[in-house]
Amino acid sequence: MLCPICACASEAVFERPGQAGSVYLKTDHSMDLQVAGCRNCDFFWNVEAFADPERFLGWMAQAYQSYQLLSDTLHGFPLVDPRAEMAENFLDRHCDWPKLRHVLEVGSNRGDFLAFLQSRHGHLQVLGLESSALPRVGVPTLFGDAMQANFSPSFDLVVARQVLEHTPAPEGFLRHLGTFLSDEGLLFIEVPDLEIELAEGVDPFVIEHVGHYSVKALERLGDRAGLNLVAVDRRYQLGVLFRKGARKTPSVKADGRGRWERLREFADNQARTADVWRELTLQGYGLCFYGASNVYLAVSGVLRQRWGAHWDACERALVDDFPQKHGERVGGLRVTSWEEHRPGEKTIYVVCAMYRYHRQKMIPTVESRMGEHDKLFAMWTPLRA
Repeated sequence: MLCPICACASEAVFERPGQAGSVYLKTDHSMDLQVAGCRNCDFFWNVEAFADPERFLGWMAQAYQSYQLLSDTLHGFPLVDPRAEMAENFLDRHCDWPKLRHVLEVGSNRGDFLAFLQSRHGHLQVLGLESSALPRVGVPTLFGDAMQANFSPSFDLVVARQVLEHTPAPEGFLRHLGTFLSDEGLLFIEVPDLEIELAEGVDPFVIEHVGHYSVKALERLGDRAGLNLVAVDRRYQLGVLFRKGARKTPSVKADGRGRWERLREFADNQARTADVWRELTLQGYGLCFYGASNVYLAVSGVLRQRWGAHWDACERALVDDFPQKHGERVGGLRVTSWEEHRPGEKTIYVVCAMYRYHRQKMIPTVESRMGEHDKLFAMWTPLRA
């Protein structure tokens, strides 16, 4: 296998057979998740997705069309979460806002981030581009596939937050977004930071996150797409700022966190925790997953692979706060509310959330319900063992 970013030889990392694709897929279809990595640019990717992008995107189309990550029921508009604040702070350090006017966000959802930017910089003219047909948006928004969109090169800033990790054709995606930029226009890309996720015990290897980027991989990708990397932010997510048409500057120095070492440590902790849970379930503990999310699908996929028949034999429950999920079956389990949940005498609670601030809000909800003998984990990380 050759790395899709730098074309160097790569190596297989792991495989999970039959992992469910997304909580937004209303079918029982699954896919073998094969992850490969490149030691030259530290890019990790879903082999199946990059081998046949058209087939993968066709398979995931139903999930992407069903996305409604920000619900009006749970989140008022505009939602300004810690990620949004950090992203805006990063842009503040590198953007001359009075000189910027036209801003486009690709994958804008309801337009929360654009509304936040406009509240801080009232002169901005903002436009969202969203692939899912959401019932309500809060800023001017066009619905459709970004790769089919055609704009004149008129935007001073294009934003794509939590989008690039979903595309198995990243060079074409960045190159296309570059055509939207005015001379000296800026492109802000934000993706999950694999090192941070692994260090926090998050299982980031969900089917739909097909690429896990390093700074070096993003710089190489930008070079190939005709963009110049000018700034990097790694406080929580991995944010990078590209400029169009600027003189080439020296490479942005990566901080060398050692993702291969982090991956090995994570795999060891994952295997150790899975074995602890199996032993506890043999002692009569039930498993309760909190969050009917893609993280839950990743965690349960590992347990199904390691435990075999014991996975189906042990007591399991899946709880979520979102009322519209209640009664649905996700990854083989019926989603319930906390009011419906009837735990046994001893329970292992597993908080399944990708982002730190979500986990911080969810953990007290579990703690308020825990009995003397119950255990609490944030994915694979013990909080009360």
